Amino acid sequence: MDVMETQRRKQHNFTENNMWALLWHGLPVAALLLWGAFCITNSLWYDEAYSASMVSLPWKRLIYITATDDHSPFYYVLLKSFYHLCGGGTHFWALKLMSVLFMLGYMLLGKYYVAKLFDRKISVYFMLFSLLMPIFSVQAGNVRMYAVALFFLTLTGLSAYDIFREPTRKKWIVFCIASIGTVYCHTFALIQTFLFYLLFFAVILICHKKELIKGYFISGFTVALVFSPWLAVTIRQFVLRMRYDDGSTAELATLYSVMDYCKEWFSAVETPIGIVVLLGMALCLVLSYGAVDWVRQNHNIAPAIAFGTFALTGIVGGVISATVNNCFMGRYAFPGMGFVMLWYAVGFAQITENTKGKSRKIWAAGLLGTAGLCFLLQYTSEIRLEYDDGLETYENFVEEYMTENDAIIGPYTHTIFLNVYHPELHYYTIAYKLYSLPFVNTEALSSYSQLDAYDNLWYICFQGGYPNEMEDEYSYEQVLEFHYMYYDFAIFRLEKLEEE
Repeated sequence: MDVMETQRRKQHNFTENNMWALLWHGLPVAALLLWGAFCITNSLWYDEAYSASMVSLPWKRLIYITATDDHSPFYYVLLKSFYHLCGGGTHFWALKLMSVLFMLGYMLLGKYYVAKLFDRKISVYFMLFSLLMPIFSVQAGNVRMYAVALFFLTLTGLSAYDIFREPTRKKWIVFCIASIGTVYCHTFALIQTFLFYLLFFAVILICHKKELIKGYFISGFTVALVFSPWLAVTIRQFVLRMRYDDGSTAELATLYSVMDYCKEWFSAVETPIGIVVLLGMALCLVLSYGAVDWVRQNHNIAPAIAFGTFALTGIVGGVISATVNNCFMGRYAFPGMGFVMLWYAVGFAQITENTKGKSRKIWAAGLLGTAGLCFLLQYTSEIRLEYDDGLETYENFVEEYMTENDAIIGPYTHTIFLNVYHPELHYYTIAYKLYSLPFVNTEALSSYSQLDAYDNLWYICFQGGYPNEMEDEYSYEQVLEFHYMYYDFAIFRLEKLEEE
């Protein structure tokens, strides 16, 4: 009987070890396949089209716009280089692919670095929750700087903990380079890095790690020195936005804005799914309970420092938006989501490993089932957006009815961002054009005489709108309605009125 029991246990351990090995090796591959589905489409929403337009500009113009807009040129320099390396053009798979590759790099940090600092089970949980969190699917193929910032900030945090355990010059160099990459990605990534440095310094002092103080200040001063050329620009951007962004100042954040943050962290702010948001918040509370218990039992506050960095970033952004200028969105804290996933991983480990028998299986199935349901609901929603036929409808219309000597007019910039697909056409915005607008062949329409030389005139706006501003000079007829990404568009054909 004892021999049979021993054989059964050996078989169970062998099966379990194989399962862990399969997950550890397979999750990054699964992430590449699932997230890679977002990088083989040509669908862009407004902010992505902004990035696509930026990389098509000359280097000097690109630097100028970033100096007058909100972020440093670091991301756009990487994106432009990768874009041209992949051939350029008006099919933007390369732009999406770069985000996916940085997300894959993040998963590999989870596979190898988290396994080194904790263990393989924590590593598997880290990767598993990263794959299942809806916001990762939303940002994986997003042509913005958030995936790049996620990679660098996660590397910053993990290398800091590695230094705390056993400092070496190589680890300090990695920590410093990762920090530089993070602060140059995004303004709130800069704030998040600053908050992490403060918490890291507090831990060094509280734990009496005097041997780390020299390396800490050398690293901190190096990051500050390298960022200093852009610091004055960043401060100027903040000042200008606080002075002149009347719309954001007039509509300061309220308690309702907190729900917008939650929509983005647990679902998607543009296409939120109510049940996904609520289940995501519940999952966060349960796993946080387990994580607090893990920190207490293991006497290891590293996951708490990580999670605290993300939480403080949200608080700082919310306070600024509620008191000074409504400038914070949930996605701005996304670079710290790797810290949250570490928090989730230790919480899940504590809950499942401190329960026995059927209770353990029930907890594991309940938590993973909830996360899996949220993932499936949001992922299918995002896939539908990416593979919607709205762009094809628009492209077919342009090919059939428009020529290179036509002009397209829009009431404001968000209605003409589709010009990234047809930069050879001419575009106008009513009355004004933003100084930081990167879209090519786009001018402000200040006089109707600007339109006299074109063969055909088209007016594009969101459904429900009309070319009312132009009805004194032009008659109009709606010729197309279509849905694309988050928007419902309408296109009108304009005809000049006969003079009496």
